[in-house]
Amino acid sequence: MKFIKIGSILLTAALFAIACSQTSTTNSADPSNADGANKPIVAVNTIPQPSAMLDELAAARKNYTENCVKCHKEGGVGGTSEVDGKKIKAPNFTSARMMKDNDDASWIESIQEGIPDEGMPAYKDKLSEQEIKDLVKLIRKDFQKK
Repeated sequence: MKFIKIGSILLTAALFAIACSQTSTTNSADPSNADGANKPIVAVNTIPQPSAMLDELAAARKNYTENCVKCHKEGGVGGTSEVDGKKIKAPNFTSARMMKDNDDASWIESIQEGIPDEGMPAYKDKLSEQEIKDLVKLIRKDFQKK
């Protein structure tokens, strides 16, 4: 009796897994079809897959690596760097002070316009507004865990 119950549970789980992994096809009249013939409509999975969610900031990571790492370092820890013969002290994005600064607009402006007194170049001519917003989102997510 115990084997029958376990077998039934396993069979049900297997059927459920198979049913959930298949796309369904339904015949339905296509209103754009002049002759009224039925055409199959294939259901599309609209739930974002984990890989798509992980890649949301891939372009921002690439921009960070190409433009920001030399001063702000790989983990966003900043510190003193020498760029083009100048010593630059970049802020630590992981510090409590930087985490409290919730004003994304001022971060965006700093990236766009630069901070010449501190050696930060302007990126408004190098990156689009969306790329700059994505950089701020990346800093918040990866370095500040927000």
